[in-house]
Amino acid sequence: MANANDHQYAVDVDAPVRVAYNQWTQFEDFPKFMDAVASVRQVADDRLIWDVDFGGVSRRFETLIT
Repeated sequence: MANANDHQYAVDVDAPVRVAYNQWTQFEDFPKFMDAVASVRQVADDRLIWDVDFGGVSRRFETLIT
């Protein structure tokens, strides 16, 4: 059962999978098109440090690419 806070949205991209994947994994570019993202730094092949500011609240967190 979906949570009230869960959202899904699908977009068809007319590009080869490799091209789309390569663009999506340019994490350092995310602040260019995601307003709440101040910075993203890739610190290892599988780890990212995010700095975000949403609604006046700043947070830093680490994500793991699996």
